[in-house]
This record gives sequence, structure tokens and C-alpha cells, in this order.
Amino acid sequence: MPDQMKCLVIDDDECILKLMGRMLNKVGIETDLCDTWESGMEMFHKGTYHLAILDIHMPGRDGFELAREMRQVRSEQKILIITGLSAGEVYRHLTTAENTDFNDILYKPFSFEKIKQVVGSVMGMEL
Repeated sequence: MPDQMKCLVIDDDECILKLMGRMLNKVGIETDLCDTWESGMEMFHKGTYHLAILDIHMPGRDGFELAREMRQVRSEQKILIITGLSAGEVYRHLTTAENTDFNDILYKPFSFEKIKQVVGSVMGMEL
């Protein structure tokens, strides 16, 4: 793992943001938390992140759009999508989406162990 792994979390749900921040900090990952896509993309363009975690449904733009934009800027950006949608609903979105510019999907609700597993898998390390 890098000396200090950094993660950007963008979700319009304040509870999810706080929960993600606590869980990721607990495994030694520094987090920047943004509750709007605008503030999240501003942080993304200002900094360098090992991982971006994006909610699918947010007012204004969805996580798929943000993932595409991030990959246009940094093609190697690791991206984890989080959602409260069912797997079937996500599949319908994916079949109509232009790209699937993300590494994995984490379904809400999630446990601390599931976050460690999925983030570790995306980053290629054990947390």
C-alpha cells in the first residue's frame, strides 16, 4: 500500500459519507468527502486519489457520468460505484450506459467487512 492511500468519496447522502469516511479511515485510508458532484469533481481536479467512490444517483449527474469524466482525465483512475439499486436495476443502467468506466460496484447496505473486501479487491491489496 502507498504510504498514505487517498480516497475521494462523492455521495449526496451525508450518513453514507460519514460512514464511508469512518470505515476507510479505520483501515488507514485518508478520505475527502463531498456531498455534491460539483464539489467532488472540483476536489478530483485539484488532487490525486488512489480511489474514487461514487454514488450512482445524485442530483444533477450520476456516478456513471462522473466515472466517465474521471477516466477521460486519468485513464488509470480506480473507481468504485456504490448504489442502493438492485442488481437488476444496475444491469438496466449498464445496458444503456455509454461506458462502464468503473472497477466494481458496492451495493447498499454494506458492512465494514464488505467495504474492506471490495476496496481491497479494486486496489489489489488486502486491507
